[in-house]
Amino acid sequence: MKKILLTTTLSFFFGQILLAQINATTDDGKKVLLKENGTWEYVQEKINETTETTELSSDCSNYILTETDKMTGKSSTGAKETLIISQDGGKTGFGIFALNSSNSNALILSIQAVGAGSCIDDDNKINILFRDGSRLELYNDGKFNCDAKMTLYFGGIFGKKKQLNELATKEIETMRVWTSKSYVEKDFTSEQSKRLMKTISCLMAE
Repeated sequence: MKKILLTTTLSFFFGQILLAQINATTDDGKKVLLKENGTWEYVQEKINETTETTELSSDCSNYILTETDKMTGKSSTGAKETLIISQDGGKTGFGIFALNSSNSNALILSIQAVGAGSCIDDDNKINILFRDGSRLELYNDGKFNCDAKMTLYFGGIFGKKKQLNELATKEIETMRVWTSKSYVEKDFTSEQSKRLMKTISCLMAE
């Protein structure tokens, strides 16, 4: 099906403009370059690096949001959106949400792991490989659950300030989250790594 759609796209564009290279997108979201001689190739990742750099600003309002509960009057600050790490449309991967806890003066990372069973125990762990080659191992601070949810607490009474600083200053290359059944492992793009770093840094500064 993808080949048919791509062929149709190629025929259309070459019928309209024969002398220019054209950027196009396949039905699964991949970018390709249509050449004059009728061939095509995938656009290299480096073409997107400039876009990623311009999209990531230093303004914390782009990453975190403070909301006030109308009923209680209490404020809470967290990420503006859940960071999704998946290459197959969410069938496997992670959803990572960061927020500050006003009760315990801690920063919380809530990680939803999809693709390796739904039960997570209090002794399940996360293995993190940073792009500089260093590694970090963390254990679930939350209770046993079968919602595929792992919770990590940093700062305040929970300590782990050194580990939190690593997450705020180093790009993650790969993360592996263990469940009671198996594990989910995914690579981060540079944009995803930097977005998580900036979100954590902004929450630490609150």
